[in-house]
Amino acid sequence: MREDKINFYMEPVEIEIYFKKAGTVKTIIKELYIELIDELPSFEKGRMIFQHFTDEGTPIDILEAQNIFPEIILPVTVSYFQYMDLYEKLSFHFQSGINGSTESWRQALYLTELLMKFEPTLASLEYIGDFHTYNLNFLIRKLNTLQQQFILEDSTVIYLITRKRKAHENEAPDKEFDKLVELWQYNIKEKLY
Repeated sequence: MREDKINFYMEPVEIEIYFKKAGTVKTIIKELYIELIDELPSFEKGRMIFQHFTDEGTPIDILEAQNIFPEIILPVTVSYFQYMDLYEKLSFHFQSGINGSTESWRQALYLTELLMKFEPTLASLEYIGDFHTYNLNFLIRKLNTLQQQFILEDSTVIYLITRKRKAHENEAPDKEFDKLVELWQYNIKEKLY
């Protein structure tokens, strides 16, 4: 068991164990711990935006970011005009979460998962940085801190696994992690058929 669970997303993995003598199968659940990998934008403006929200201890709210960094208004408008109603909902949930609503943090997580599907955009590539990954990690940590249970979409879990593997690609393989990932992926395929 990990001591610092806050910095991991925990995905349940079903494992079936066959007891030969009894002729029975037992299903157990094991936790796949996926380390949350942070990254900073490679350009100065993005680093400034990330630093501002990190200092505030809040997720990156692009509506709020436009008030603080007005030079991003045009790229944000061009990149996100068709999803602005979703960003307004996200901003609402961020503010509600900051004011104490645990359910708003959960809703913000699910909206972030949805909005990540429409990236990359000009705004994220050249002006803000990968703020959705920042927010995803922030929200997972926040819900972990609040000891809330939640589950991510399979595509988001794959994204987190890929980021973890890339961050540790020059290290010795984590055999237990790789085995649990393999079992998890097998279980997904089984669900589809």
